[in-house]
Amino acid sequence: MTEQPASPHNPALSPSHLDFPVVGIGASAGGLEAIRTFFQQMPGDCGMAFVVVLHLSPDHQSVADRIIQEATPMPVRQVTEPVPIERNHVYVISPANRLSTNDGYLRVTPANRRRGDHVAIDLFFRDLADVHKDHAFCVVLSGTGADGAVGLSRIKEQGGMALAQTPDDAQYDSMPRAAIETGMVDLVLPAAEMPQKLMELWRTARQVKLPHIEDDTLPPPLGTRVGDAQAAEPLLEEILLQLRNATGHDFQHYKRATVLRRIERRLHVTGQTDLAGYLRYLEQHTGEASALLGDMLIGVTNFFRDREAFESLERHVLPQLVSEGEDNREIRVWSAGCSTGEESYSLAMLVCEQLAVEQRTSKVQVFATDLDERAIGIARTGSYPEAIVTDVPPTRLRQFFVKEDQHYRVRKEVREKVLFARHNLLSDPPFSQIDLIVCRNLLIYLDREIQHDILQMFHYALRGGGYLFLGTSESVDVAGELFVPVDKRNRIFRARDVSPAGRSSGRQLPGASRATLAQALQAKAKPGRKPSYAEMHHRALARRTPPSLIIDGDGNILYMSDGVGHYLQLPAGEPSRNLLNLVMPSLRLALRSTLFQARQGTEAVTSRPVDLGDGEHRQQVEITVQPFKDELSTGECLLVVFEVRAPDPALPLPGVIRQTDSMVLHNLERELQRTRLQLQETIEQSEISSEELTASNEEMQAINEELRSASEELETSKEELQSINEELLTVNYELKNKVEETDKVNDYLSNLIASTDIATVFVDRNLHIRWFTPRATDLFNMLPVDTGRSLLDITHRLDYPALADDARAVAKGETIIEREIGAQDNHWYLARLLPYRASEQKIDGTVLTFIDISKNHAAEERVRLGEERLSKQLAESQSSSHMKDEFFAVMSHELKHPLNLIQLNAEILRRLPTVKSIGAASKAVGTICEAVSSQVRIIDDLLDVARIRTGKLKLKTQPVDLGAIARGIHAVLLSEQHPCPVRLELPADDLPLMIEGDVTRLEQIVWNLLNNALKFSPPGGDIRLVLSQDETQARLQVIDQGVGLSQDNLEHIFDLFSQAPQSASHGREGLGIGLSLVRQLAQAHGGSVEASSAGPGKGCTFTVRLPLCDTGPQLRTQAPEPLSEGRLQGTTVLLVDDSAEVLDVMQQLLEMESAEVAAYNDPLKALEAAASGRYDVIISDIGMPVMDGHALIKALRGLAHLRHTPAIALTGYGASADQHKSRQSGFDRHLNKPVGYDELVEAIEALSGSVPC
Repeated sequence: MTEQPASPHNPALSPSHLDFPVVGIGASAGGLEAIRTFFQQMPGDCGMAFVVVLHLSPDHQSVADRIIQEATPMPVRQVTEPVPIERNHVYVISPANRLSTNDGYLRVTPANRRRGDHVAIDLFFRDLADVHKDHAFCVVLSGTGADGAVGLSRIKEQGGMALAQTPDDAQYDSMPRAAIETGMVDLVLPAAEMPQKLMELWRTARQVKLPHIEDDTLPPPLGTRVGDAQAAEPLLEEILLQLRNATGHDFQHYKRATVLRRIERRLHVTGQTDLAGYLRYLEQHTGEASALLGDMLIGVTNFFRDREAFESLERHVLPQLVSEGEDNREIRVWSAGCSTGEESYSLAMLVCEQLAVEQRTSKVQVFATDLDERAIGIARTGSYPEAIVTDVPPTRLRQFFVKEDQHYRVRKEVREKVLFARHNLLSDPPFSQIDLIVCRNLLIYLDREIQHDILQMFHYALRGGGYLFLGTSESVDVAGELFVPVDKRNRIFRARDVSPAGRSSGRQLPGASRATLAQALQAKAKPGRKPSYAEMHHRALARRTPPSLIIDGDGNILYMSDGVGHYLQLPAGEPSRNLLNLVMPSLRLALRSTLFQARQGTEAVTSRPVDLGDGEHRQQVEITVQPFKDELSTGECLLVVFEVRAPDPALPLPGVIRQTDSMVLHNLERELQRTRLQLQETIEQSEISSEELTASNEEMQAINEELRSASEELETSKEELQSINEELLTVNYELKNKVEETDKVNDYLSNLIASTDIATVFVDRNLHIRWFTPRATDLFNMLPVDTGRSLLDITHRLDYPALADDARAVAKGETIIEREIGAQDNHWYLARLLPYRASEQKIDGTVLTFIDISKNHAAEERVRLGEERLSKQLAESQSSSHMKDEFFAVMSHELKHPLNLIQLNAEILRRLPTVKSIGAASKAVGTICEAVSSQVRIIDDLLDVARIRTGKLKLKTQPVDLGAIARGIHAVLLSEQHPCPVRLELPADDLPLMIEGDVTRLEQIVWNLLNNALKFSPPGGDIRLVLSQDETQARLQVIDQGVGLSQDNLEHIFDLFSQAPQSASHGREGLGIGLSLVRQLAQAHGGSVEASSAGPGKGCTFTVRLPLCDTGPQLRTQAPEPLSEGRLQGTTVLLVDDSAEVLDVMQQLLEMESAEVAAYNDPLKALEAAASGRYDVIISDIGMPVMDGHALIKALRGLAHLRHTPAIALTGYGASADQHKSRQSGFDRHLNKPVGYDELVEAIEALSGSVPC
């Protein structure tokens, strides 16, 4: 078996070699129910494969395969990857995918259409048709929209079968109706009857036996081919004759393989198995001829079909076509075999786009012709289903189409450029002066001789150098002398310039002899063909009868006999079917006169003899016109017969003229008589026509006047009725709104009165009761019958003697009254008296409302007493808070003083060579320093918590790298050699994690979390410090493998003074403030912290999230250089502290760094010494007797030589207020006790200028 070429519609598709049908089923809304019904009736061994394409939501999983599986024994599979197609299997599309078929496989690709564009069924049907040819069946079931209508046309074009669900049987009938309206559906059935019909079609297809005719341009046949073509030729001829007699269409010149393929489809539908049976069926069923014609005329096209070919047309043809010639010339395009018009509109769009590019204003005229009246009718509407979005690019869709419901309509400016007409290339004359002829996929169905004639006609119709655009399977080989290729691959050619003798209109059109044509066709017939007796009889009659034709009432030719072409000629310009335009000029006057006379009555009218030709070819012709009306025709027709009469005897030779003077005179008299008769006839006809026209004109004028008058009256009445109707509608609408508003207001008032429970009384200007609420009866002794009585006659329980006066004053519009009044039952009410305003804001009474405020009155009293109590408590609280702050400050100072002394002594010990040489002593000094740092952190945490709770903690924020902070703390931990190793994990890119924060507070967060992990982790436990980031936040995590926490403890872990159970802390207890401080500091930075644990014994994870900031590229902080001894060489320090121990230790430390130190424990002595001494740095304690540090620095600043000397405040008071006060007094730095040795030295270096700051 030879391999078939790729599909001409889609070169990427390869034909399938499956020997069983593949049924495509398309459905949408309500379709699953129809599909279930379908498969419940389909046996599991049907021998076919089924592919179900649905409109599925891309956001949800589909269970359609499971639903179908419940209705059929066949395996059902949702296609998510390429799968081979097997018989007796069902395949279902998967969500968000497009399903396609190629070479016997099903494939899925992501759907790239926007949501709402449903074209999945059309796309699959097209692939199904191109790949499986006549093994492709399609079924359109319930659904909305028109998906599937375009694709099933391709199925039918390729020889497959199309079925649609009966609209009445469908839950949603839009899709079945759209399919049926295409005219391409073979069978319309309920879903339950389709399976049986499909099996019958498949069974019939296997039983069909047709003759074998080779044709490489067509796909392999579905049915069996037996016998040879010669034996079947008489049957084919008889079928085509029956078709011609019934429809007037002659398909004798179509390739026999094409004819057989079209007839084979009808055999499948009608259940016949051979040509003889089908011929009998055709003779017995009058409607079958129309169905066969529909199959013969299948012409399916799409917008921009074969995209590559159209792109070539845009590149190679249209630019030259538009740019050539004058700007105002007409561009003429002929789309032959246009079918339903998509191709014609595509050409018009391309030409319009090219004109816009070239900025030209040429007129465009596209002639679109086809033999199929139904297709022409569809094309004229210019309306196409939504599925064209698969063929038309979005830009062109917006530019050239208008969306109407579920269709797209061609815009008016494009529609006006296309002229549609029914035209037969085999018999009708061509258009002329054409720039571009497009005839695609039509020539392949015709014999080569006819192809040559049509190509010759196309060449005749084209202007010099005009273009011809053919289908992908067509060529101009049979007329290669007429055309030269422009793009041979895409079948674009250009007309050669040939001599006028070589130009021909191709086939013999109305001027040709049909007898000659019949002889030529007979000569081309294959030997051994049995002649048709009907044709023999037709030809015999044609030889005996004069040429004739039938015209309609307008003079258009309906049918012509053989030989009538001798009396006709084709004029230049657009072709016409009107006889008066086609008849020879010498016969036109006689024909017009005879037609006129014949139309006046019912009898035949014969014209006078008219001379035709010259010399030996001279003859006289009589024209006879017979009006008649056939039973099968719908209107009046005229039979026109041209009959040749023997001419008058020829004139004698000049030598005998004397003997024939009388004859000459006689001939002249006869000619004159004829002329007079003709003139008389013309005058009579003119008079009759003039009278008739005058009468008609008068009648038309009268009728026109009457119509105009009636129209004006109707228009006036219509306008009046419309006006009244609009007014009524407006009034009705307003009344309806008013009623609704009134109902709403009544509802509002009823609910308001019921819900507010307020006593309300309406009185008029004379204080007569109009209306009152039920609650008012609790205050006034009123009954419903009291309406209309004076309010003064009604007793009440209110302590309100001025009620009447107030009501009258309000009714006069003088004031609005609101006051609290008491009642006899110790209740209190808020009385509000407002004016009762009628329409136009006129005051027509008073509205009295009494709101029970007894509870409010009692609450106000309680509030007043409570405010007094709260004021007293607030004063006590503020005093207590101030005392607490003082206590914290004093406590911090008193606690930090000994810690500072311990810290400084430990620093001295650490630097002694003897201590360095003893490992135990060095370790002990480190332990002392660590203990001091721990105690300082506890004190600072307590102070920070207090500051945060009182809102006194101020952050000094700046862009800072969180990674640098983590690296610094990690380096300290490594140097301290803790029993639990701490691993630092930074982001892979090692980029800075820049945040806006206070470095000191951020270090507090990290230290507290790490100390917590170290405290609760067993020796050797792994602790991880992890830094990462997302788009907007930096993330710091401390992950340990310690004791873990239960869910109950996790909920309170960040509460102040909250701690883990003692059993879980390995005996290490704390104050429970570290984690609380972490949370408060993180929140102060705009971040958050959270804790998680898998449970006791499974460790904890603390995660801090802080917002990132964008500060541009940051420079990495360089590690500090190792410090060396003698850093304060040449620096003179004035040191003042009231503690002799601290003073002595600090002096020793500074002198160890080669500084010159003047130490004083008395501020007055220090001030006295400073009067004459010069110092580089001043260091002073703050809390000292006699004179504190603030007073001392102020006094020192009074000395001219010490006014700008750097000064450092060294104190245990570390609050922000204390630091601010130090700077106000004159200190340049504020260091908190206990001060680290390195911190102190670095501060001295920075201030003295040893290290740039």
